[in-house]
Amino acid sequence: MIEIHLFEQLAAFADCGTLSAAAEQLHISQPALSRSMQRLEEELGVSLFERQKSRLTLNETGELAVRYARNLLLQEESMIQQLRDFDRKRRTICVGSCAPVLIPDFATLLSRLYEGMTISTELTGDPRLPEYLREGRYQIAILHEKPEGEDFYSVPMESEHLYVTLPPVHPLADADGLYLKDLDGQTFLLYSQIGFWDELCRRKMPSARFLLQQDIDVLGELVANSAFPAFTTDYIIQHTGEVTDRIAIPILDPEASVTYHCTCLQAEKARFRQVFEHIRAAHSR
Repeated sequence: MIEIHLFEQLAAFADCGTLSAAAEQLHISQPALSRSMQRLEEELGVSLFERQKSRLTLNETGELAVRYARNLLLQEESMIQQLRDFDRKRRTICVGSCAPVLIPDFATLLSRLYEGMTISTELTGDPRLPEYLREGRYQIAILHEKPEGEDFYSVPMESEHLYVTLPPVHPLADADGLYLKDLDGQTFLLYSQIGFWDELCRRKMPSARFLLQQDIDVLGELVANSAFPAFTTDYIIQHTGEVTDRIAIPILDPEASVTYHCTCLQAEKARFRQVFEHIRAAHSR
């Protein structure tokens, strides 16, 4: 079996053009590199070089050997990366979520149920989230609707309903409920990390302007001290308290009310059995 480092040295010689330059790149001595090339020729049973006085060049067989060597090195690199990715996936649970509100508690649950595993979470409003499950980008996901396809297994989780918060002096503050189209054209304060809700608001209010904030605490300060409309949900209100100095009005669009589904592939159902049992138990209380 020919050692892979001999092919690495052959490729380095081809890249550098001289033994001295290749030896410097490889951090070995020139005589050591020369011996390695002689050994490679012996093990292959062919001549790879044209040897002239004070000059070494590849012959046609050597050039072919370089092409094979580079392919072998690429395959080795690919194999190592795939093995590392496979091992990382064995030790990591990657979670994709369409919305932010359930991520902290869900990550905590996974950490408790799968001690020693790394929990990686990603918020995305991408409607292709179910496809990412199929592709293995995520092992489990939180979706805002039950996915289609017999290859998915899902259990309903929490529900969430969208509200708009308005200052009492706003012309629409007396409404019992509003459609998003009623708010189109206005300027909103909006948190940048809201997942699929962002797409819904922009689609339903194409003429609205959104002042995005990446810091949730800064957003809270701005909402408290400005007249701009902002969004919240019944889930947020229940967990953080009533909105002060503002009126929270429910959004009436059917898409503004969602039930989240904890979802994985059928092939992963047994792996996440504890998760689904916990969710069902929490709902039965």
